[in-house]
Parts: sequence; structure tokens; C-alpha cells
Amino acid sequence: MDKHKIDELGIRYVERLSLYEEYASRIRNLIQDLVELEGVEFYTIEGWAKPPAELLSVLSTVDEKDLGGIDLVTVRVLLRFPEDVLKIEEVVKTEFEIDKNRSVPSSGLEDPYRFGYPAVVYILALSHVRAGLREWMKYRKLNFRLELRTMLQEAWATIFPKVNQTVGSLSEKKLTRELVLLAALLEKADQGFLSLRNEIKDEALLVPPSNLNNNKKPEAVEAEKIFTDGELYNLFRDEPELLSKWNAITLEAGFPEFKPDANYLRESFSHLCNILRAAGIDTISDVKKFLLDMLEEDKGLRQLRTILETFGHGNNIKWRVDPFSALFLLVLNFKWEELKDKDLVSLNIKKGSDRINGID
Repeated sequence: MDKHKIDELGIRYVERLSLYEEYASRIRNLIQDLVELEGVEFYTIEGWAKPPAELLSVLSTVDEKDLGGIDLVTVRVLLRFPEDVLKIEEVVKTEFEIDKNRSVPSSGLEDPYRFGYPAVVYILALSHVRAGLREWMKYRKLNFRLELRTMLQEAWATIFPKVNQTVGSLSEKKLTRELVLLAALLEKADQGFLSLRNEIKDEALLVPPSNLNNNKKPEAVEAEKIFTDGELYNLFRDEPELLSKWNAITLEAGFPEFKPDANYLRESFSHLCNILRAAGIDTISDVKKFLLDMLEEDKGLRQLRTILETFGHGNNIKWRVDPFSALFLLVLNFKWEELKDKDLVSLNIKKGSDRINGID
């Protein structure tokens, strides 16, 4: 594509970027609601609009007359088991319009000769019914890309580009063979975890009584699993005073009063989930311990005051701090050593920080 056309499409996209970002947030929340209603446990759900720089890079390699054939909004659902992918697929078929020519359903991954361990991908648009609702009407002509991945498929998608480098022809054959073997192992592991879960799903793990004495045996301690967004949401739902308390602390620290709408609050919660897991505060017990630690001797209050004093109002920061955002700032500061070497952009942590600072 010639540079003039690339610039034209790029400008057109930037002019509507806020709409695409808003759409990404709304669709992400809708997908989460549908997944939770289905009773499927998920690891995380992310949604984003394509960064302008990334769009320009894509446009330089394709020949598109408009933006309709490019994925501008993506929602990624990270699941634990392959059967969960199948469940969400059924929901997708009833809730959205599907572009079959550009989608890759699970049935399209059954080819025994396919390469790698790719994920299920759908190119979707709002159904006619939902697009006719007043609150969705302005998004009725927008598509989005939905990626349904197990955690092992995510591992493949993350690591594969790092090792799939251009090499000599002999080395390339060896590399391809090794990658095929590794992909097969990951797929086998996914199926193996699913089989194990199904075998023990309805069984209790009992400690057999001792024949030697009547002393009670200590119960086996099961490692606590990484929390899902839904489980963390339940923590705040069951203890509503937490949000009220942190809202009061935020105001006491000196941050300007900010009244977010429901969508903004949900996105703040999503960013909090992301940074907690990235910082290793990834179980409900860890979260509770962190919250108690922040309340002890007003540690959280003092740190929020320090943040405000350090960045102040002289750097064109327009603070938008709700209770979830206040906790986000505390994790970012107290766990910086764990976070500083991670890709904060791909983890959406930078985006979470920017929106708190009023950067759209």
C-alpha cells in the first residue's frame, strides 16, 4: 500500500480511536458477563483497541482500501481447559454475528497436519437484536476479534515468536520438527489436565485412618490457586465496606473527588486484577494480606500521600482515582521490584496507570 493511503487510513483511525477504545471496554465487559453466566471459570479477560503505531505497521504489509478488513478491537479470553473453549464457542454462536470467512473455530483446528498449537479465533459483530438497543447502536458497524485460548495455548503464542527465527535451511528443518513436537506436547498436556479434572471432579480426597494409633492425622494442605477475576470480584462484593474505606482513604490522602460510572469502575477493577497477578499477589489470601498490610499503621494512606506529593499537579496530571485505582497505585509502588522487568504495555499495566493520570 502506498504511503499516502497508509497515512489517510491512519489519520481516520486516530480520529475515531476513542470510539474503538470505548467499544473494546464495552465488549470486554459483555464477554465477561456471558462467560460468568455460563458458569465457566476463566483466568483473565482482556480487551484493547489496536495502538496506532501497530496499525501503521500492519497497513504497510497489506493492501486494504479501508479499515474493515483489519482487526481493530481484540478481546482475549484465557481459559483453563479445552472444554471451556467449546462452551464459550456455543455462546458466541448465539450472541453475535460471525464472519465465517475470517474465523477459525475449534472445528477448523482438527487437521492432523496443522502446525503449532493455535487458538480459536472469531471475527464478530453485534447481533441485530443487540445492535438495535440504544446503548449499543453507535457500535453496530464495528467488528472485533475474539481469541479463546487455554493457558497452554497462550504459552505457545507467547514463546513461539521468540524462537521462530530465520535460520539456514538445514537448521530450519530441525527447528520446525522441534516446534511441532513441542506443540504436540502442549496439546497433549491440555487434554491430560482435562482428563484428570474429569476423573477427580466428583471424588473427595480422604486421609485413611491410621491402624497404629488414634491420633488425628493432619489434613493435606492444597496449594491455593491463582484467583480469577470473578473470585476477586466476589471478595469486594462480599465485603462492600472495603470500597467505601478505600474511597475515604483516597480522599483523605488529598486526591480530588472522582465519581466513576459503572463502566469506568469495571475497567479499573480489570486493571487491578492484571497488576495484582503480575506482582505475584495472585491468590485471594495474598490479596487479603496485602489489603490488611496497607491498612496497618495507615501505610496505604501515607503511600498515597507520597505519590500525590511526588507527582503533584505540576505535571499536567488529571487524577481519576477510584478505590480500585488507589489499590492499583499501591501495588505499582510497593511491588515495583517485581514489576519493573515485565512488559507493562502488553500486561495493560501502563494503560491502567495512564488512565489514572488522565491520559486517554
